[in-house]
Amino acid sequence: MTLVSRSMYTEPKSASPGGESAPRQCRWCGTVMNSPRRNQACCSAECREAWERSKRDRRKQAAAEKPKGTCLWCDGPFDKMRKAQDFCCPDHQQAFNNFWKGKGPALAKALHAWRVGKAPGGLTEVCREFAAARDELKDKRAAAAKAKKGG
Repeated sequence: MTLVSRSMYTEPKSASPGGESAPRQCRWCGTVMNSPRRNQACCSAECREAWERSKRDRRKQAAAEKPKGTCLWCDGPFDKMRKAQDFCCPDHQQAFNNFWKGKGPALAKALHAWRVGKAPGGLTEVCREFAAARDELKDKRAAAAKAKKGG
């Protein structure tokens, strides 16, 4: 049986034409390492420390470039992990959702009266319900911030 085409499965694999692996270079200074260990990346302790220091600096810079956000529940600043992130932690997201879930029946009643019942002043009532909920949310935020500061 003759092969139609040669492939990586039919040819022996070698790193270089001589069969030896290519010499490894130091990540920091670029010098060739004579006989590096399997997991060795730098040629000396000084180069390794410099490499780690530069790695820390790159991480700090990446963290500084993260977009900042303001939590909808506590009004506190936080680093966003995703573009659409609105809360600093899952507990605040749940508290926010529970708050608006509690306001749902009153808002639904006002909206129904306005849109379906065509009640006079219905839109005004909807606006009053939203304003009351917004004010209550502000009070909860202030209480949470005060408790956070005090304790």
